[in-house]
Amino acid sequence: MKFLRTLAVYALLVPTVLLSLLPLCVHHVLARFVAWLLGPVLKYRLPVVRTNLSKAFPDLPESERESLAKGYYLHIADIICETVWSLTRSYAHIKKKGVCSVENGSVLNDMFIRHGSVVVLLGHTGNWELLPGLPVYSDEAEYGYDNVMSAYHTMSNRFSEELFLRLRSFHQFKQKNLVPSSGFLRYALEHKDAPRVYFFIADQCPEGKGSVETQFLGLKTEWVAGAEAIARKTGMPVAYIGINKKARSKYVISCEAICEDPAATQPGDITRSFAAKLERDIMADKGNWLWSHKRWKNLSIYDNNKQ
Repeated sequence: MKFLRTLAVYALLVPTVLLSLLPLCVHHVLARFVAWLLGPVLKYRLPVVRTNLSKAFPDLPESERESLAKGYYLHIADIICETVWSLTRSYAHIKKKGVCSVENGSVLNDMFIRHGSVVVLLGHTGNWELLPGLPVYSDEAEYGYDNVMSAYHTMSNRFSEELFLRLRSFHQFKQKNLVPSSGFLRYALEHKDAPRVYFFIADQCPEGKGSVETQFLGLKTEWVAGAEAIARKTGMPVAYIGINKKARSKYVISCEAICEDPAATQPGDITRSFAAKLERDIMADKGNWLWSHKRWKNLSIYDNNKQ
C-alpha cells in the first residue's frame, strides 16, 4: 500500500517538476488559464469568496466586490504557478529575478542576534510559499534557511500528506524544516537553546474555540494563540512579516517587531497586535489575501454555503 502511494506521488511529482522548468513568463500565461478554470469554469469556492468580501467590506459597491472576487482567481493562480516554477529554482535565482525582496530585514536579524531565536507570525498574504528563502532574499540575514522552521497542519489523507511534504522539501528547504503544528511547542522546548526562526501562518480559522477574540475586518474573529503560547514558554521575541504584492511575481517582504519580551505583555496582546498588522496590510491591498478560506466559521456565515 505504501509503495503504491509513493508511486502515485511520483506520478504527479515528476510532471510537476518538468513543468517547473518552463520560464516564469510561460507560468504567467498558464496562470491565466488556471484562473479561468478556477473562476468562470469551476467557480471554486465562489460563494465563500463572495461571502467573505461582503461581510468584510459591506460598504463597498457590489461591482467593486465582484471585481475583487474576479481578480482573486488570478492572484491564487499566480501563487500556484509561481510555487511550481520555484521548485527547480534556487532562492538566489528567485531573488535575482526580483520575485522577492525584503524591507526592514534588519529588524528580524537584530532580534535573532540578540535572542538566538525568534517567533515570526504571518498571514496568507502575497505568496507565502516562497517565504522559506527569506535568509537568502535579505541582505542583512545572519541566519540560514537551515535555521528556519515552518509549522504546518498535517493532513488526514496520507497521499496528500506525502505529496505535500515532497513538494515543499523538493529543493533547498527540507522535511526537517517542517514541523507539525500539533507538536510545535514540544519541538520548540526541546530546541530552545538552538538558533531558530519559527514561521507561523496564524490566520487560519481555529478548529475549536479560539482563545483570543478581536474585531478583524469588522467581524468578531477568534484566534488560536499557539504561537503566542510558545513565545511565552520559551521567552522568544515575536516579529511580524507582511508579504506585499507589488505586481505579478513581485513581492516585498516587510519585517516588524511585535514584542521583545513576551513575559512583559498581557495574554492575548501578541495575537491582537498580529491581527491589527495583518488587517492593516489587507486594507492596503484588499485582493492580497486568501479569500477562499472559511475564516469566520464562528459566525456561522457559511451555513447556507455548500462549498
